[in-house]
Amino acid sequence: MTHLIVAHFQSSNSAAQTSAAQILHARTGGLLLNPSLLGATGEQVSNETMTDIENALQDHYCTLMTSRRGGIIDVSPEYRMATVAFIQARRTVLTELKTIIVSTSPDAASQQATVETLGAICAAGVAPSCIRILCTDAPANTAIEDGYRVVVDYAREAGIAVSPEATLSVSTSFAKAQQFKMPIAAVLNRAVDFETELTEARLNGAPEKIMHALAHKVIAQRDLLDAADTFKRVADALGIPAISQDEWRAELVPATNRKRTKPTTLD
Repeated sequence: MTHLIVAHFQSSNSAAQTSAAQILHARTGGLLLNPSLLGATGEQVSNETMTDIENALQDHYCTLMTSRRGGIIDVSPEYRMATVAFIQARRTVLTELKTIIVSTSPDAASQQATVETLGAICAAGVAPSCIRILCTDAPANTAIEDGYRVVVDYAREAGIAVSPEATLSVSTSFAKAQQFKMPIAAVLNRAVDFETELTEARLNGAPEKIMHALAHKVIAQRDLLDAADTFKRVADALGIPAISQDEWRAELVPATNRKRTKPTTLD
């Protein structure tokens, strides 16, 4: 069984970037953790002592170390530089951290944040061969050299490979999945099925509001499943190891089921 830890850095809070780690988690299995530092906001992060931040990040890392497969640590923009500093201070001992993925979007702010992150990661001693770039919100019929010129130019100078296959096109699917609180990895591995839930609710005479909410989830589920081949291509391009759907369900469905709640109505 492969055991590794992957760090995914978001350069913006776009729906695609905040969903990316869940898409990758659908392939890798293991744990998916977010260093939220006990729910503090970005403003509060700047007021935290570095010791508190380092302790929180090390706790996440140790959790991944002790899990069967390792997993993914998903870093939001607010915790980007604190996590880079954590890696820089401990690079020689974080031997399980094999791959770092940085997501970027075409907008100038995201590209600039991506370049800053890549620069800091390289300065921390991470080899370029361990760094991947995921292009999200890609405009249709636009080459990555044109849509992400700032990032591509920097990556080439730094010796970081950029794959055109590691691209997620602009889509409303991610925003819809977040709006309806879809468990993306579980959906992609068919560990949950809202089609079946809707059918059962309809046959059992569930309230209209419940069925209406489930219908929205069904549409969001269909969108995700329709893009499954694209997600697989992206994960393969990023060099992410994959486990089978059977393995994923066997290892993670119990945890998924414990977190399931009753369907909620739409206000």
